[in-house]
Amino acid sequence: MTAILVILGAAIILFVTLDIVVTTLTVGGAGPLMERVAGGVWWLALKIHQRRHNHTLLVTTGWLILVLMVVFWLLLTWVGWTLVFSAAETAVVNAETDVPANFWERVYFTGFTIATLGIGDYQPQHAFWQIATAVAAANGFFFVTLGVAYLLPVASAVAGKRALALYISTLGGTGDEIIRRSWNGRDFGQLDQHLINLAPMMSQLGESHLTYPILYYFHSIDRTRSMPLSIAALDEALTLLQYGVLAEHRPDSTALVTMRRANAAFLNTLRAVYLNSTQSEPPLPNLDLLRSHGIPTVSDEEYHRTAKRLGLGQRRKLLLALLNNDGWSWDAIASSQTTNRTDHLDDEISLINEESPTNVFRIPHL
Repeated sequence: MTAILVILGAAIILFVTLDIVVTTLTVGGAGPLMERVAGGVWWLALKIHQRRHNHTLLVTTGWLILVLMVVFWLLLTWVGWTLVFSAAETAVVNAETDVPANFWERVYFTGFTIATLGIGDYQPQHAFWQIATAVAAANGFFFVTLGVAYLLPVASAVAGKRALALYISTLGGTGDEIIRRSWNGRDFGQLDQHLINLAPMMSQLGESHLTYPILYYFHSIDRTRSMPLSIAALDEALTLLQYGVLAEHRPDSTALVTMRRANAAFLNTLRAVYLNSTQSEPPLPNLDLLRSHGIPTVSDEEYHRTAKRLGLGQRRKLLLALLNNDGWSWDAIASSQTTNRTDHLDDEISLINEESPTNVFRIPHL
């Protein structure tokens, strides 16, 4: 028996098993292997996107990472057990002739063992290898069970992420638009109720990113369903409401502060696992956008002085990093004067393709 092959194979198996357990059964983010594979593939896709502005590539990359994660786990598990069963000449023999299997026959034996197929063309010899085969089969069953249990809820989590982004988009596509659409001439109406509804949803999204780390790499071409864009726009609105609008006209302070803290918690969750702050800080939203609609605001001097005193720059750098890491620029949510991210949701914009005799609904290309 070549002990080094057993040790090397066992080390690979333990490493992969640890990665699977950390990724699928904990809420601390991805395992070391998955984190590096996913991060590397996404980094490469972003580099290509920056040159060609291909959002379809980013959409495809999310699913590609999901497939690669399973493939890497499977291949490394296969390699590890192949090394173990290659440690002794008589570890695996032909079931009919008792002739020791060659390397490729051991690869074949390992494959159907971890797949729990139990074909029986080849079989282990002696008690040690029989026990090892049973452990390999159990390892394969463990891998398949956890893999299926993990992958199926991912689609649901992606749908939930897009639904939350769309909910925020219905309030407005930029920070000033959210405020403008809520203003009724006296106050912000029921905006505080929306903030109360959104706070637990945002907290749940943060936990979902820890439970399903792959969720971070799912991109949306439709800007109304892009979570990074919606979060950045909502946070801009919260900044304007908290520090730009006169205190007596702000929404309920409990709802406003709770939503702002939920956003901060989400950003901190991503910073712990995925995000690094950018060097540059996006400019604060202009209060003139609110004044033009009759919304009472503080002075520009007080607004900027408060932002500097509270250190809002770090928070805004994280928001910019969130957009950049999803293939967007700050211009996508900067101002309703330059951005019409959600205008196609309005009643004034026809949802019916007039050229289609069947009146099929369509989504305008953004």
